[in-house]
Amino acid sequence: MAELRLEELVEDEGVVLWGLLGNVYRVINERLRHDIHEATGLDGSEFEFLLRLARFPDARGMATRVGEQMGFTSAGTTKLVARLVRKGLVVRSPDPEDGRAYLVELTGEGRRLLRAGIEAHTPRLDDEVLGPLTPAQRRQLHALLTRVDPTLRGER
Repeated sequence: MAELRLEELVEDEGVVLWGLLGNVYRVINERLRHDIHEATGLDGSEFEFLLRLARFPDARGMATRVGEQMGFTSAGTTKLVARLVRKGLVVRSPDPEDGRAYLVELTGEGRRLLRAGIEAHTPRLDDEVLGPLTPAQRRQLHALLTRVDPTLRGER
């Protein structure tokens, strides 16, 4: 089998798609993080933790599970949660089912800042991500991203 030329390799379908996905993520994420920080003072990981926690029943769950969803190590999750506790955005309590673990729950202030952050970045999401797409394309994009998302397949 003949060796591919560099010109052919850089135009590989997977390489090109990865580049496009990376561009979209980088540009939009930078803008969203700016919007969120301006509205709340939260950095990206703080906001993301609150958002993921809010998706748990009663906005209460195991900190390690939230951290795992974000790709954080146990130590990284512990540091992030400590910062959120100091800011009064979450409270920690021992997990009644696992004495080694702890649960975190959004406080009223955590809910307020999460709402402010969502309200600050939703217009940009609507305009720059969803706006160019038809409803059918939005559903298709959701289905495709869900299909390739390694976290949904139990991978990190």
